[in-house]
Amino acid sequence: MVGLNTQMVVDTEFLEKFKHLPDELNKAVRRAIRSVNNWFKAVTMAELGFELNIEAKSFRTRFRVYQSGRTSKLWVGVRKIGVHRLGKPVQTKSGVQVGEHFFDGAFINPMDSDQLLVFRRTMKGRKSIQLVTMDISDQAEEIIDSYLPELNRKFEEHFHREFRYVLSGAQ
Repeated sequence: MVGLNTQMVVDTEFLEKFKHLPDELNKAVRRAIRSVNNWFKAVTMAELGFELNIEAKSFRTRFRVYQSGRTSKLWVGVRKIGVHRLGKPVQTKSGVQVGEHFFDGAFINPMDSDQLLVFRRTMKGRKSIQLVTMDISDQAEEIIDSYLPELNRKFEEHFHREFRYVLSGAQ
């Protein structure tokens, strides 16, 4: 029986760039989490603005991203929003018209602000004036819940992109 005695030499130098793979993997995960959270923030802000017919910039202070290692949190402020954010308030005889909404018995006053704010008296007296607000918590919760099933798919998509990017730059 005749055998073949051949020595094969495989170039393994390319494997050197994968020696820091756990570090690169963590970097890709952190970047993917950050980008998915920023995507989630942008899409929910835009959708909520469209749903309520409010400019998305009104929500900038209501959406915050906090990141620590592999944990990333998106905080969404869903407290009531001043109706002056719905559009330009217009005073009428019986109240204030803001966009599509009408607020009976309300009035416009800047009250130490550069914006025209909408107020309503609750009782007679000087200190019985309240800012007219609108509850957005239900709409925000619906919009956020509608995007939750898509988060895992988006994370996987962003992770693959970031992992390819990190590996291409690994030295």
